[in-house]
Amino acid sequence: MRTMLAAVSVVTALGAGGAAADQCGAQTHRRFGETRAYFQDVLAACRPDGYCSVVGEVADPTRQAAYRQQFRVARPAPGAPHQVQFAATDPMPADDAAPMALAFAATAFDLTNHFTTTGAVNEYRITDQPMTDSVVGELKKARTVRWTYQSPAGPAAATFPLNGLTAALAWIDCMGSSKP
Repeated sequence: MRTMLAAVSVVTALGAGGAAADQCGAQTHRRFGETRAYFQDVLAACRPDGYCSVVGEVADPTRQAAYRQQFRVARPAPGAPHQVQFAATDPMPADDAAPMALAFAATAFDLTNHFTTTGAVNEYRITDQPMTDSVVGELKKARTVRWTYQSPAGPAAATFPLNGLTAALAWIDCMGSSKP
């Protein structure tokens, strides 16, 4: 009976999006052509082209959108400098999302003059690399980060939990270094 339950568990895991393999110290699965692993509050994913990222979100309780707000820490190629992005769907950002800021327990970053859109009207990337590097350092130390931006109705904010982020960043670096 135990053997049968174990076999059912393996078949269920395989049918849910790919093999549940252990890669770089994490159980992985495949979805949308990416190798993915969950680390508490965040999802880490690597594409075949070498782009890897860690994503956290504030869920949309109505399930009308994939998320209300989201952050992403990415390495566009193995060993490349980190990129940090934020996106919002509810509330949507105003045409000019400034002022924009990040707040940690003891540190704040005014992003107002240090962001650009990524091509999507609701997604922003920090443009200053030294600031990006400092933000990633703070993300690794913090339990939460609060992102504020301007919506059409006024200031909007999202608080993201960061449990598992440091392990997820280590995982994407390991996955990037293991590319042929």
